[in-house]
Parts: sequence; C-alpha cells; structure tokens
Amino acid sequence: MSDIKQIEELLYCSQSLPFLFVGSGVSKRYINTDSWPGIIERFANIVDKSEFAYEKYENKARQFLLDRGIQLTKNNMMTKMADFVESDFNTFWFDSSEYEQKRVEFREEIRNGITPFKLEIANYFRSINMNNIGYNYLNEIALLKEVGEKSIAGVITTNYDCLMEYIFPDYEVYVGQEQLIFSPTYGVNEIYKIHGCSLQPKSIVINSSDYEDFDKRNAYLAAKLMTIFVEHPIIFLGYSLDDENVQSIIKSIVDCLSDDNLDRLRDRLIFVEWRDGYEKTEVFPYSRAFSNGKTISMTKIITDSYEELFEVLLNNKSKYSSSFYRKIRKDIYELALSEEGHERIQVLASNDKKLMEGNFEILIGFGIVELGKRGYRSISAEEVFKDILFDEGKFNNELLIKEALPELIKRTSGSLPVFKYIERYTDDLPLVFKSRFENFSFEKLETKTILLVRETMSYTSIEEVIQKYPKDLYSQIKYIQALPPQQIDLNDLEKHLKKVLMEHPQILVSGNQTIRSGIKKLIRMYDYLRYRK
Repeated sequence: MSDIKQIEELLYCSQSLPFLFVGSGVSKRYINTDSWPGIIERFANIVDKSEFAYEKYENKARQFLLDRGIQLTKNNMMTKMADFVESDFNTFWFDSSEYEQKRVEFREEIRNGITPFKLEIANYFRSINMNNIGYNYLNEIALLKEVGEKSIAGVITTNYDCLMEYIFPDYEVYVGQEQLIFSPTYGVNEIYKIHGCSLQPKSIVINSSDYEDFDKRNAYLAAKLMTIFVEHPIIFLGYSLDDENVQSIIKSIVDCLSDDNLDRLRDRLIFVEWRDGYEKTEVFPYSRAFSNGKTISMTKIITDSYEELFEVLLNNKSKYSSSFYRKIRKDIYELALSEEGHERIQVLASNDKKLMEGNFEILIGFGIVELGKRGYRSISAEEVFKDILFDEGKFNNELLIKEALPELIKRTSGSLPVFKYIERYTDDLPLVFKSRFENFSFEKLETKTILLVRETMSYTSIEEVIQKYPKDLYSQIKYIQALPPQQIDLNDLEKHLKKVLMEHPQILVSGNQTIRSGIKKLIRMYDYLRYRK
C-alpha cells in the first residue's frame, strides 16, 4: 500500500483530465439526501403509517420475485418495491385531502404524464437547500469547486439532485440517456445525469419499467461512455463497489474491450471508498471479475475525507479552464457543420509572416476577416439576451438590426428578444423582422403549459412567487411565466433576472436546459412588455 501521491502520478501520466462518476453517497455526505432505499422508505411511510411499512413492501417484492423465479438482486428488489410503493402512493395522492393543493398546483404536470410519485420525488430533492452544507465539509466543497475549474473534464452521475450543478454552475447539463446520446456533446465542462433529474420529474429512473427502458438503450449509452472511459481517468465517488448500477455500466464497457485494452483501462479507473473514522488514506490495486470471465483492474482508495484527493486533483491543472475548452470545441464543431464554414475557415502556412512574428501558444481563428460588419455577424444569441437587461451600450443598434439579428432570428426560429432594438431603429426594418414580429402578440409567448399553470395558481406578483420559493429557481420561473401581463411588475422582473444572471453567469449557455429555456422566455416577456410599441 502507498499514499495518495500514487493518484497524482496516475493522473500526471494520463493525457487528459479525469471525469468524476458521482453516486448518492456524495449527496448524502454534503446535503443529507435519501439513498435509493431511503426514497422508497420515505414514500412507503406516507401511504402506510405502521411501524413496518418499509418491511411490508420489501416482503411483498421478495414474494413477487420468488413466485416468478426472478433472481433476488438488490436492483430487482428495489425496482419492484418502487412499483408497489408508486402504485399505492399515486392512489393516495389523487384521493387524499393532504395533497389537495398539490393536485391544483401540479395539474399540468399530471396531465403531461408525470406520475405523482415522480413528481413528489422531484419536489423532495428540489426542496433541499444547497446552502445548508455542514460546516465540517465547507473546505471540501471549496476544493471541489476549484477542482471543477481546471482539474476535471466533467461529471457523470446517477443522482437526481442538483448538487453537482450547484458546485459546478458553469457546466452544461445533459439529462437522461436520450439527451446524452442524441445531443452534441464536447467531452468537457459537462454533467451527464444518466438516471434523470429532479428538475425534469419524468426523466427519473426508479421503477422496474424505467430500468427496462434504460437497459434497452444501454448499448448506446455504453458506446458513449466507453469513449469517456478510454480517453479519461474515471474517479468513482459516493458508490459502493457492490452497486449493481455501476457494475452494469462497467460490464457493458468491459464486454466491448479486448484483454489488451482492458489492461490499458487499469490505470484509468480509480474507486474511492469512504469509511467513517478511517484514520488514514490508503491506496492499493484492486480487481473485479465479471460473469463474462473478464477481470478488470483498478486503483482503490479508502479514506474518511475527500480533502487529500481533491488537493491532488488540483495539482493536475490544465492551462486553461474547462469552460474555455468547451467553448472552443463547440465553436469549431458548429463552424465546421455550417454552410458558410468553408468561407470562414482559412489555413495559413506555417511560414506566414504574421505567424512568424508572433509568439503564440494558441492561435484560433474563426474567419472574422473584417471587424465591422462581419464582426457583428459573430454575435451570439446569449449576448443579445444579456444586452436586453444590462443595456451596456456595447452594440451599434443599426448594425445589429442589419447584420446580426437577421441571421440569429433564422438560427433560433425567431425565439429571440428583439423589440428593444426595433423600438430604437428609425429606418425601414429588414423583411425578416416584418414577417416575424410585425403582428407579434404577448399571447405567442404563452404556451398551453403556461396557461394551465395560470388557471390553477394563486400568486399575483413576482414578489409573492420569490417569497414562496426563495431558493427554487425552477418554481420561480414556472410561476412568474404564468403571471398575466398586468400582474408583471417590469422593475421587479428586471431586478430578478439581473440577479439570476449575476449569480449564474453561464446560465444562458450551460446548466439545466429547462432552467435555461425558462430564463430566456422570461427575458423575451420582459423585452416585449418593456419595449413593444
């Protein structure tokens, strides 16, 4: 056995930054969330007030599996218990006076196919205050936040909560298998929530049907994850080595690899086991055999504190932030796929005079040959959304209308705030503005979902919503969007949106997609109500 410096050597020898694979033990440690059995027990106790509610469902699930000759694995037991608890809880939720207000509040979610069980699981995790992290762990959290800047490539997690988004607010979040498989990913500055997220209750994977669907698509997910496992060190935090979900993911990757490549994977897998009161941090080799006859080797750490590990990770920094790398990768990828890519990409010879005279570490060009008009064509939609609120005077309104916005309007299918710029423009508007915005009304911003929420909610002001949900950004967006125009105080809305953008500088380009879309919708509403004449 040897000390934690072994890990530093492994990371140093790798050509890429590690990914963290984060389990429920991390959330339990920092914000005291329920584990999978804890969630089942929480809801079992709601529908059955007896002392042995959990044990009743456990016995019922065991008997069900035995009667059908199904193996009594932990996953089979937990998913079947989830089935039985969900069925009873859904009935209780629909009938009980205890949930009368919830039935009104979440009518649209239920009509959209979200079960009360998943809805309340999501509500439970969303209700957790991320600022209530124990004093003993504040240093660990501070170190982990610093680790996220330059020392890891990303995070994979099976957790439903938003702790990782809280710690790494600039990271792009992908929820569920479909989003991870079918959305463009760039392998850095990203969080992959493969079992769903509390901000998207329908995405939560917990019952037997959810796991059957998950397993059907597992080959596609494994292919995506295998790229990460082969290219990056993987550090498992908050899991047990007996966790069937982790074993299943590793096995699906192991199945695809030859013995030679398995050997290469050995130095890339690092499993951290937390043991309360363990006096020192120990590091040693560990092997795990799978049913297919293959064995995978990894490095195992036993510790009662993550501080030493996080400090080692900090010693393995990249030169630039992970958010910078992701932006560059994204820009190059999008440029290469665009129709005008061949016009905007220029290869310079290595003896080009301009290159020879400069002492460059990195030289990246995106075809901005002239600064004026062509420079305005490079403005992003996110810059426009921010400018609506902060009005820093950084844009020439005429060039914005003529050069930047027409292309952005096409690219975003018109989902852009433009009335501020139209109101300040004195010339004849380009055709794209007339066709899309001449007869535009506020009702076009109000979806069926927004109207359903409006029918059932009792809030009448932005201030009232924020007082009710001071830390729940998801609920703030949901109910502020649903306020009728006459109840929206524009000064309050402006103040609130500015506060959100200042606290979460990357919220318009990264993070949870539901939150990102909601903030953009509120900015468009503000733009219409403030500037539409």
